[in-house]
Order: sequence, then structure tokens, then C-alpha cells
Amino acid sequence: MSDSRLHFLGTGDSEAMRFWNTNLMLESGSRRLLIDCGYTIKYALRDAGLAVPDIDAILITHTHADHAYGLERFGIETRYRYGTRVTLYAEPDVLPALWHETLKGSMGYSSDGENRLEDFFDVVAIENHSLEFADHHLRTFPTEHTGGMATYGVEIDDSVIFTADSKPLAWIAEDRSRRTILHDCSLQADNPVHATLGEIIAFYPPEVRRRMLAIHYGDDLETHRAAIERELGGVAEQGASLVL
Repeated sequence: MSDSRLHFLGTGDSEAMRFWNTNLMLESGSRRLLIDCGYTIKYALRDAGLAVPDIDAILITHTHADHAYGLERFGIETRYRYGTRVTLYAEPDVLPALWHETLKGSMGYSSDGENRLEDFFDVVAIENHSLEFADHHLRTFPTEHTGGMATYGVEIDDSVIFTADSKPLAWIAEDRSRRTILHDCSLQADNPVHATLGEIIAFYPPEVRRRMLAIHYGDDLETHRAAIERELGGVAEQGASLVL
């Protein structure tokens, strides 16, 4: 699949100003799937030479603003400016909160009256943690993030593990494949809902960390870059991509 790439549209945490929200894009031929769609997504797409109409589908891992608030712009613009609907993938336990607790406040009513999520998107509930996009197989897995919230990461083929927002995960520590791991990496000394760099180093064996790229980091990246590059495989650089 040499014509397929996973682009790092944004790599920052929710507070970052030097980096856009951590949102990825799977590009296969002429088709493009966003993995998460935070509030900075239009800027990230602009930097990649793209815009809302260039996206075919979106997968949402959880409902925090830096992963989902860009859907408001996508839904409004595709419906009223372009007359289209983007396919929206999410786990069944993510979808109710995505509408009723996240988007309905700004999208629930319009000039057409009362709306539903399906009025803006072609909504597809992910079945059995599995979906196909273009020539790729994606599998979702639960993460350890915010208590009481449904949160997921994504595996892409046999190539990539993306934790999205998560504390360290035991099954990844035992993974002996050659897959690249894009791991949530808070640069704070302590964080109750994100894996810190110190936790990653202590939790994962060196052979796993060598396949790991830090993502979802803060503006103080350069202060920690040397440690990341010494202990992990490196940094997922904004604007870079992986060939799948």
C-alpha cells in the first residue's frame, strides 16, 4: 500500500499553542480519513494544503474538545455550504455523549429547526471494534483515560498503534510486533489522565519504547526532546507522516 500514508496533522496537547490538536489523517489513494477532529482542525488541514471538502470520513476516539469539537465546523459547512455529509465513525458508547453532551448545544437547532447528529453526518457505529477504510483495516481498543468516559485508541493494519489519550497500557508493554506506537506523552511531572514521559519510561521495556513516537505533547517539547529521543524511538513531528 505504498500510496497510503498516516499524516500527523497535529501533535499537541489541549493546552498547546505551538502545535495543533493531536489529530491524524489516513490517506489512501484519493480517500482521506481523519482520526479525531479537534477545534484546530481547519488550521491543521490548511497547513496540509487541504480543506473540509477534501475529507471523506472521520473517526472519533472520544469526546474531549481537542478530539471532537472540530465536528461542529465540519457538520455546519458540509451541510450548508457544500450540501454533503461526511461519514462519521465512533464506538456505540461514544456516540450518545458526542451528540447530547458535546455537539447538541451548538448544532441542535438551526434555520431548519431541531436537528440530530444524523442530519449532519452519515453516522456509522463501529461494530466489533473493527472497520474498513479504503484498503485498510482499523481496530479500536479501550484506553485508560478519563473515568466514566468511553475512550479508545486505534490500530491500523499491522503497522501502527495509536493510543489517543491514555495512561500506559499493559498489552502494549507485551507487544512484540514491529508496529510503530504513537503514544500519548504528557511532559508534565504528574498527570492523572495522560501517560507522562516518566511513566512511559518506567512502564514499557526498552524494546517496546524503541518503536514508540511521543505524541500529544506540550509547548515545552524542546526541553524534553533529548530525553524522548534517548528513551523512545523519537517524536511524532507535526506535519510529518508514516508510509503504510
